[in-house]
Amino acid sequence: MSAVPKFGRFGSGREVKRIEDPALVRGKGRFVDDVSEAQQLQLVFLRSPWAHARIRSIDTGAALKMPGVVAIITGREIVDAGLGVFPGPNVFKRGNGLPGTAPPYHALAVDAARFVGQGIAAIVAQTRTQAQAARDAINVEYEDLPAIVDGRAAVAPGATLVWAEATNNIASEMRHGDAAKAAAAFKSAAYTVALDLVNQRLAPVPMEPRGVLAMVAQGGAPAQDRLTLRMSTQMPAGALEALCDGILHIAQDRVRVVVGDVGGGFGMKTGLYPEDAMVAYAALKLRRTLKWTAERSDEFLSAVHGRDLVSRAELALDKNGKILALRTHSLANIGAYGPMVGAIIQMMIGPWVSTSVYDIPVVDEHIQAVLTHTTPTGPYRGAGRPENIYIIERLMDAAARKTGLDAAEIRRRNLIRPEQMPYKNAMEQTYDSGNFPALMEQGLKLADYDGFDKRLAQSKARGKLRGRGLVTFLEWTSGNVFEERLTVDVSGDGYIEVFTATQQMGQGIATSYAQLVVDAFDVPIERVRIVMGDTDRGRGFGSAGSRSLFVAGSTLKLMASDTIGTGLVSCYAAINSGTCGSSNSVGM
Repeated sequence: MSAVPKFGRFGSGREVKRIEDPALVRGKGRFVDDVSEAQQLQLVFLRSPWAHARIRSIDTGAALKMPGVVAIITGREIVDAGLGVFPGPNVFKRGNGLPGTAPPYHALAVDAARFVGQGIAAIVAQTRTQAQAARDAINVEYEDLPAIVDGRAAVAPGATLVWAEATNNIASEMRHGDAAKAAAAFKSAAYTVALDLVNQRLAPVPMEPRGVLAMVAQGGAPAQDRLTLRMSTQMPAGALEALCDGILHIAQDRVRVVVGDVGGGFGMKTGLYPEDAMVAYAALKLRRTLKWTAERSDEFLSAVHGRDLVSRAELALDKNGKILALRTHSLANIGAYGPMVGAIIQMMIGPWVSTSVYDIPVVDEHIQAVLTHTTPTGPYRGAGRPENIYIIERLMDAAARKTGLDAAEIRRRNLIRPEQMPYKNAMEQTYDSGNFPALMEQGLKLADYDGFDKRLAQSKARGKLRGRGLVTFLEWTSGNVFEERLTVDVSGDGYIEVFTATQQMGQGIATSYAQLVVDAFDVPIERVRIVMGDTDRGRGFGSAGSRSLFVAGSTLKLMASDTIGTGLVSCYAAINSGTCGSSNSVGM
């Protein structure tokens, strides 16, 4: 192979048209709702209008007699059928040393609804309109109960309890650092600052709502049926494993997850949802093809929410503005059922970067996961890291005002220096490399930071206002999962095909992978085919924590080198003429 690839202009770091776009801009994408099967049934959900209510009875008699209605499934049925529950916060401890606790999270509410939008019943009918009409005919007798939706109010004395076992509505908690050393640092500090901060709750709202198409291949007996789920998910294998092992309790080889195009996720499409589990269960029960597509109201109400962290944050500094200690106490509102991932984000993943790019020797961080009558929280756009960066950056600005130092100067005095690398922060996380001072100086120069006063005077002269802000940001990627599965096939049709268990969601991942193939194999990008989203082709962790190119891309680069080392170089050289007839598949 040549030292400079003939097709290098299409490789990594080069401008190239995205290979995903031709189908998408022509309306030929394959999103979940674009795919339908003959004789498929439609499923819709009846959702609770109450934040907290006891379910006294559910009368489905009239609804079952309506045209086209095939079945109505309630929470009591899925309990009797032995379906499992979604993981809660019990991987953590409470203040009393006991495991974390929260109400059991079933795919449908059983005896009580604990947030507005929780599923009460699943209605299956011949058409969506028929299912919606039957939904309106179901008579549910609710007993309205007191509800609490704010994390601060939830821990107040005498507050309504979401779950009797969770004293003061605290599902679990965690403490990081050294409280005694932090207290000593604050006692000796020349300056201290304290802020009460809110990272508000938000609804992700992807461009493409969630959806599931469940197809059953009958195997003679129900226990031999095989289920194929077409989903909008970032982690096909994770959804399969959670469904089979945690909910349905069936062998994983009985389920296949297929993913086409995904219209946005950013974390909220990483896990298995109650709706996914219900569609799968109903399809296997009825031995029919079922389809569910979320409406906008479904996404607002039942898709995981993000953030919702309230913090008391403090910094201690010496007379020169050098940070001595960081101390925080945060209440993380994880919703009504405290799913495991929602708790992990706020109690572990976020705090890992709480010191950001600053050399902070001591921390004392106390995070309490709080139950409220709200939609459960989960990953979204950084999953804990933006919340913690917001805390430390607000503190840095407060410290600048308190010490009289410029906002850039106080940051400059506290940045981790290149000579300190590799650097272990107070959260025991290792930074392998980085030149944070150089990056900040570059940013200040590009922004003409020192010229602000002149621009401010010009604005005042025109009767205008002008402000400026300075923020540094530290991110870690990969979800701490540094392995991924890819397969490279060099086949007789003149293409190099790469299968990856990661999943694109509109970011252009396939194009990035194709450019890496061009780098390695010296073929035109038109001869590269990237395949994703099929658990029968391969399993891997999937796409979360900005890990796709970092982990899978690195794996692809290593795999390409290993593949070339197997003696297939002559085959690659012939691929342009379509004469390559051998085949090779490699997995890492």
